[in-house]
Formats: sequence, C-alpha cells, structure tokens
Amino acid sequence: MTTTRSARVPSGLLWTLVLAGALAAPAAAASDALTPPAFHGPRESPAWLSLRLGSAAAGSGTSRSKAEPEVGAPTWVRLNLGLTATWRRYCARPGVDSCGEYDRLPEEDQLGDTSDFSSSHPYLGLALEAEVLPLARHESSVLRGLGLLLGVQRGFSSSDVTLTGDGGQTPVREVSATDTAFTAQALYRFYFRFGTTRPQQGYVGARAGIQTRAFDVEASADNPLSGTHRVFPSVALDLSVPLFASVRLDASGGLLLSPRPGHSPDADGGRRALEVRDFGTSVSSFGWSAELGVTGDIWGPFGYDVAWRLAHFKDRFSGAGTLTGWDDGGATEETYSSLHVGLIATY
Repeated sequence: MTTTRSARVPSGLLWTLVLAGALAAPAAAASDALTPPAFHGPRESPAWLSLRLGSAAAGSGTSRSKAEPEVGAPTWVRLNLGLTATWRRYCARPGVDSCGEYDRLPEEDQLGDTSDFSSSHPYLGLALEAEVLPLARHESSVLRGLGLLLGVQRGFSSSDVTLTGDGGQTPVREVSATDTAFTAQALYRFYFRFGTTRPQQGYVGARAGIQTRAFDVEASADNPLSGTHRVFPSVALDLSVPLFASVRLDASGGLLLSPRPGHSPDADGGRRALEVRDFGTSVSSFGWSAELGVTGDIWGPFGYDVAWRLAHFKDRFSGAGTLTGWDDGGATEETYSSLHVGLIATY
C-alpha cells in the first residue's frame, strides 16, 4: 500500500510541471514583445524616413532658387521712363573739313557766313524706352538674349543764336526749339555670372536698327538758323557689369551710319532740302554715340537709371551753297549731351 502511494506522487508532480511550462512559454513571448525598445539597445531610423527627408530638402532648395532669381537676370519686359536734360552745340564753317580747322585759320582768311549755336538752357523733356526679350526665362536657350529696343525722347527749350558773316555779327536772338529722337533696334545679349554665394549677372551685347534725330527751330523771319533732321541706321555695343547687389555699371558705344541732314520720317514738302542747299549740293555724314551710367534696384520690380549720353554728327558738304562764302562746300558739326534720370519697371 505504501509503495503504491509513493509511486503515484512523482507521476502526478511530473505532469503538473509539464503543464506549467507549456503555459509559461506564451507568457514569456508576450512579455518580450511588450518590452520597451530601450532594453534592446539603439535602433536606426527606418530607411523610408531618411529618404523622405532628403526629398523634402531638395524640393525646398528648388523652390528657393525659383523664388530668388539671380541678381541682374534677364526679364521679359523692361520699361524706363525718365526725365532728360539735353544741351546742343552746333557750328558751320565754309571751305574746310571741320570747325576747328576754320577757327585755326588767320583772321584775314576766315571769310564767309558761319553759324554758332549753343544751348543757354537745357532742353527739358521726357524719354520712354521699352526692351522686350521674349525668351529671357529660357536659361538653356542661346536665344534668351534676343530682343527688341524701342525708344522716344522729346525736349523743349529756348537758346541764344548768333550769325557771323562778312558784314559782322548779328545780335543775339533767343530761339525756341524742340529736340526729338526715335530708336528702333534689334538686340542680342550674352549673359555671364558673378559671385558664388548670391550669383549676379552681367552681359555684353550688340544692337542694330534705325534711329532719327530732329532739331526743329521756330519759323520766323529773323531766325538765322535752320534745324536738322536725320534718319539713319546705327549699330552699338553694350556692357553691363554688377558692382554691388543693387548697383550695375552700364556703358555703350555706337556708330551712326550716314546720318545726313535733310531727311525726315514725315512729309515736309521739300523744306528739309534747304538743310543741304544752304551749304552745298551734296553732303556726306558720319556720327558716333556713347553712354555711361548706373542702374540699380529700389524695391521689387522697380529700379532706377542715371546715365550721361552723347551723340555727335559731322557733315562734310561739297559744291556751291546759297550762303555767302560757301562756294566749295564746308563743314558742320552737331553734338547732343543728355542727362537721363529714370524709373525702371521690369516683368
């Protein structure tokens, strides 16, 4: 009896331990799954999260580059409305190739009618220029610098005029006059970059087209001076160099090809022919232009422009003119000096 009871107790204890182990295994697995990550050492960020962050950073950089274009980058349209002050000088001398040559002659050889004109007051007026570059925003296109320049300028003033001849010098007369100029040119610009932290752009370019310059004086019986009217082709080279973030230096030089007087874009009934007939039977002309100034930014799409511009014309007449002493032609010279102060708007 005793032996039989002792054998049964170990057998029942064994089954009890097996059942407890089976129940404890799932509990241990569940406890391991619920253990905080800190107890399992450091873990790396998921790969998809780092890729997302990199993509977002790249996207924000692209949006910043679009929101902050390079300083001086070309724009589609550029309008320049400015105030102008223009001074004009004019001289006419018979039998020579230039006014300076005549003035160096001995006094006894200075024969014939001569004219001198200088603006005692500047011709105040307005100037409007428009530049259009339809492909300016296409950075990869070689045609981004191709465009068109249109301009008009008009000024008004009164000046003192004297006429010197064999009989002496006429009294000084005050003459009212207007100065008008038109420009229509095709242009091309090659843009280059400055700087690394915030890029700036300058350019070199060329222009070619048609220009006009008309100086009209009042029609009166005692007016000894006639006006000049010119229509001529022209070519020019331009340079714009960034100096600071909001200041650029602009310079240009051009040739005025055969700017002969006596030509006007409007019908004049033959009156313009007198501009040649007074001095000779034919005329050959040459001219040049130059500009130096600064442009910069004010706020947003608005900027400023300050420039000094020169235009010089030289006419050489041949044949007999109607004025005294102009039996074998002579020379006239005309110079316009202009100060421009403008407000720029770009798009």
